[in-house]
Amino acid sequence: MSRFEPVPVSRPIPPPLPAAEQELADSIREELWFGDDDPNRTRAQASKSLAAAAALASGLKPFPVVAQRVLGMLADIDTPIVKVRKAIEQDPALTARVLRVANSALYAPTSRCNSVDDALIRLGARAVTEIVASLATLGMFADVKGLGLTVRNHCVGVAAIARVLGSEWQANTFDHLFLCGLMHDIGKLLAMQVGEIRYEALDRDALANPDRTHVHERAFAGYDHAVLGAHVLEHWKLPAEISKIVALHHQPGRAFAIGGNIGIGVALLRLADDIEFQIRRQRDLDEEYVRRLCRDGAAEYTQYSSAIICAMWPKLVAAHDEALRVTG
Repeated sequence: MSRFEPVPVSRPIPPPLPAAEQELADSIREELWFGDDDPNRTRAQASKSLAAAAALASGLKPFPVVAQRVLGMLADIDTPIVKVRKAIEQDPALTARVLRVANSALYAPTSRCNSVDDALIRLGARAVTEIVASLATLGMFADVKGLGLTVRNHCVGVAAIARVLGSEWQANTFDHLFLCGLMHDIGKLLAMQVGEIRYEALDRDALANPDRTHVHERAFAGYDHAVLGAHVLEHWKLPAEISKIVALHHQPGRAFAIGGNIGIGVALLRLADDIEFQIRRQRDLDEEYVRRLCRDGAAEYTQYSSAIICAMWPKLVAAHDEALRVTG
């Protein structure tokens, strides 16, 4: 069976919630995992909720204009390198940070990139697209503190882990794993920025688990950070696959049914999400944790074994740390 086709998966057992929330949580998880009988109705309800959020979001920082222009150029294979370079160099701070990341262990160039031209030639448009989009996004939330900083750093760590998981398991045909990881919880940062959801009021267990917060969001606001994030990414005109994967990363059954890059992207993102939480809890390899992880539907979908992930653990931790170092 091709690893890019849906495979039978078992539904993971969610961690316990307080009794008062259990019935609602079970209902939400059931709906999101297996899909809706009436998806048009669900989309309409989400749109109404997002419309309310959008009204509050008038104060959101826009996606940087220079970065958006550069990403548009990089998406066009016929754009001359010199034109891309001139667009990046319109923002000296962006130029400096692009070169810093391009020369880091995350990209490990064969020789030092001393200019934007060097980065484009040695790393390629795909890598430079990753770098520019990442720096632009993180720059929007450079001043966050407390829980916001924790979420921001989580996104960076997940991005690095997702890229390693993808490259190690032959998913190189999919260009956007790093950006999917970086953007997967951007809806939380946006909701914090406008005060739409008070995450600090949630219990700590919900905030320290990759599959709990969205249940509370759905209960309190009628939508979750994945749907909100995807909505904003579409508005920013980032690649459609990224917004789709972000939208579905808490709806794996739907993603696996779609298959292709959406299925594998969601599966790898969910693995990276879980692993990042674990690295922050315990950096050393915990083989029992890895065995539990590999019983999850995402690991089954990617056909990752516990032996492979155990062997990769030092590389996953190193990539996580390096990403935080160069984007901090």
